This record gives sequence, C-alpha cells and structure tokens, in this order.
Amino acid sequence: MRGLPSPAPLHFFASRHACAPHALLALCSVFSTFVFSGCATVSAGNSAASLAAASISIIPAEVDFKSVVVGQKNSQTIQITNTSNKNIDLSSLRIGGAGFSLLSAKVPVILAPGGNLSMNIAFAPTSAASENGALTISSPDLKAPVSIPLLGSGEKPVPALQAIPPTINFGSHALNSSAFQSVTLANTGNVPLTLNSVGIVGAGYAITGLTPGVSLSPEQKVEFQVWFHPTASGNSVATLVAGASALTSPLKLAVSGSASATSTSSTASPTPASSHSVTLDWNPSASSVVGYHVYRGGGPSGPYSRITGAMVSALNFKDVDVQSGGHYFYVVTAVGADGVESPFSNEVTADIPNP
Repeated sequence: MRGLPSPAPLHFFASRHACAPHALLALCSVFSTFVFSGCATVSAGNSAASLAAASISIIPAEVDFKSVVVGQKNSQTIQITNTSNKNIDLSSLRIGGAGFSLLSAKVPVILAPGGNLSMNIAFAPTSAASENGALTISSPDLKAPVSIPLLGSGEKPVPALQAIPPTINFGSHALNSSAFQSVTLANTGNVPLTLNSVGIVGAGYAITGLTPGVSLSPEQKVEFQVWFHPTASGNSVATLVAGASALTSPLKLAVSGSASATSTSSTASPTPASSHSVTLDWNPSASSVVGYHVYRGGGPSGPYSRITGAMVSALNFKDVDVQSGGHYFYVVTAVGADGVESPFSNEVTADIPNP
C-alpha cells in the first residue's frame, strides 16, 4: 500500500467583496492499492542440496506463480551467484513444463567468484490447470545439474463489473432543482476492463466525471456522479448503462426520483440567497492525486455533505450557496488515481455576515 503525503495548509475566505483572515486546513493522506491478477510469489532460500560444495547460490530456490489468468503472462526473476573462490562455467540452462519459458539469459557464461546472473522466467497457462516444471542448470564445474522447481496454475478469465450502490433513488425534489449522487464502478473480476460505453437512458438525468475509455485493473475502482434535474412533475425513472470490453452484457443500474412544485431536498443545489461566498484554496499534494472534493456541514465535526459534483482539479473552490448570517464548517479530501478518497482533513469554519 502506498501513502500520499499531506498537502500544505489550506485557507479560506468568507467575504462579500473583501477577504476575511486566513484559517489553516491540512489535508490528510491518500492510500492507493493496486492489485494485479495472478502476480507471482516466490519463496526465498538457498540453492538446492545437490549444489557442489555450495558453489552457487540460487534465489529463490523455488518459483510459485500461484494463479495466472489463461491468456495472460506473468514473470519472475531468478538470480544465480557464484559463492566459490573459482570461476564457474554455466554452459546450459533448460526449462521444462507446460506454460513455462525462459525470457532472458545468455549462456554459456563464466561467473567469477562473487559474480551473479539474473534471468526472467515466465508462466503463460493455456488451460485452467495446475502445472509443474523445472529450470535445470548445467556446468562442468558442478558435480551434477541443479534443478529449480517451477509451480503455477491457470485460472479462467472472469470479467465482472459492480456498481456501488446497486440502485439510486433521489427521492423528491423541487422542479428545476439539481441534485447528485456518487456512484462507484469496481472491477471485481480477474481481468482488466476498458469502459467502451457509458450513458443514462431517461429524461432529467445526466452523468459527470466518467467517459468511455477508462481502464480498470482487477480490484480497481472509479467514482463518478449521477445528476437529477427534474423539469416535469411526477415520478421519473432511468437506467444507467455501462459497457466494458470483456463483458458479455453491459452493467445496468436503476435510477429513480420524483419532482413537485413544492418539494425540496437537502442534497439539491440551492439558489444563492445572498451576495456572500466562501472561497477555499490549498496547496497541491506532495504526491500524485487526480483531484479534490470539498465537504460542508452545518455544525462542528459534521455531518458533512459533499458540495462538489465532479472532482476539483484546481487548487481552490468557491461556495456561492451560502446564507446571510450562516455558520459553515468545511473539510477537504484528496482523491488518488484509483478513486480512493482520503479521510477528512481538519475543519475550518466560515461565519457569513448578516446581511
């Protein structure tokens, strides 16, 4: 797991035309996990017992690729070291076993005392079955050839895409208001997916923060927003459809909401009721992030509601939906490339003048 260091302090200004004094807000870390299907694991150790007088050391002593998806290839490195006080002539390297191959090694080669040779071994299964193989090292300077066990198993490709949450219900909102909910698409299969189509079928809805062409490795996620902007009274239903390269059928997500001339919602984007605004600004993260989200609460320590639809790529955000005489509490999060969002930063407050 990789941690992203905290950005420098963030400041805010509550103003009508002029700025108020600064207040500090430090962002927390983002943790990104990248998991790739079928990565090899190795057991470290010394060379096999058949090595002549410990003339060479081989690390690892066994290579286990675990599960690799059929049609994919994973590789692992082996290092041979001359632990004797004489030159060793490595005259032959042979590999056996279905799906195993030697990617890089030049022999014959003379290993001087303390010298080493690295080579890459690959496993590319053609069926969903366990395989055993071996790398055999021969030299006239060894009493007998040395064999390194190779293990691996093939795994059927299982493409899968999951939506979180599985359905969206906006509830009731006022006509011509706007509200959004965040949705996460997660690759829950064992093969990479590329989104080739994303859309929503139904009046009054829209998608932001996601376009075709996004690639997701296994266990990787991406977040986007679904917006509801009703222009007619009554119930409104829609279907979000996301297609990916390896899926046999697209993912479908049911979306619903309703509108009336009098209904309101706390998640709707209100019409500014004053000329006041609150401006937040911050320094960039010391590590790579893809954007930021701003949250606002009506009391200390929350609860907070996110007031940014799509991620903010700039280093500032202006909140114009504030009321005269209001008291607001803000926190910020940073978002990594895998869609993982940091914990809330510490809190800053803004007191809006009245009027």
